[in-house]
Amino acid sequence: MTAAAAGILTDGRGGQASGGTRGTRKPRTNAPGSGELQRFFLAKPGSGNGTPELGNEFSGEPEAIVESLKTGLNYFVVTEWRGVADFSGKKAQLGREAARSVPKAG
Repeated sequence: MTAAAAGILTDGRGGQASGGTRGTRKPRTNAPGSGELQRFFLAKPGSGNGTPELGNEFSGEPEAIVESLKTGLNYFVVTEWRGVADFSGKKAQLGREAARSVPKAG
C-alpha cells in the first residue's frame, strides 16, 4: 500500500482506521403536534427481490421491532408527504409537508 493510500485510510491517530462517522444528524422525533404520521410494517416473507413488499402493520415501532426479532424479517417505517411550492420570491422554493391522512383500519 502506498503512503497516499495509507493516509486515506487513517484518521491521524496513530494509523488507526477511521470510525466511519457520517455527520451529526439528529434522530427524527415525532412531536404530538408535528402532523407527521409514521406507519410500521413487517416485510412479507420471501420478498427479497429489491422491491419492498409490506406485510402486517403494527401500531408502533416497539411492536414492529419485537416481531422483526421473532421472525427474522425486516420492518419498514413509512411516512407520507405532500410536495409544496412557494412562488412568493424570485425563485420557487420547493418543500414538503406531512400528509395528515389517518391509517385505514384493517
